[in-house]
Amino acid sequence: MIWHKELESRFATLPSYQQIIMVTNELNRANNHRENLVEYKACLERGLELLDFIIDDRKKWQSKYRELLRARRYLAQRYLESNIYKDTSSLQRTLHQLDPEAVQLLSL
Repeated sequence: MIWHKELESRFATLPSYQQIIMVTNELNRANNHRENLVEYKACLERGLELLDFIIDDRKKWQSKYRELLRARRYLAQRYLESNIYKDTSSLQRTLHQLDPEAVQLLSL
């Protein structure tokens, strides 16, 4: 399923900090929906989709490409194991560290 049809074409134009924050927002929503596994899984799907958009923007993320692929693999594992709730906070922190501006904005 495609969740962000309108966003895909312009995602690469967004600043890197905003791209990261959009992914981590979905992961935070997943944590907030731990009582509803259907919605939890939908949040993970949206996070995966946004992370794929970032990975497709390889030129912007060239120096962090491997970390992004590892993060995607970790998130995909969470999705496949989504019959039980798994906290995504550690992945959120890891993704924030990929962009210093995202860290600054979130600590205000």
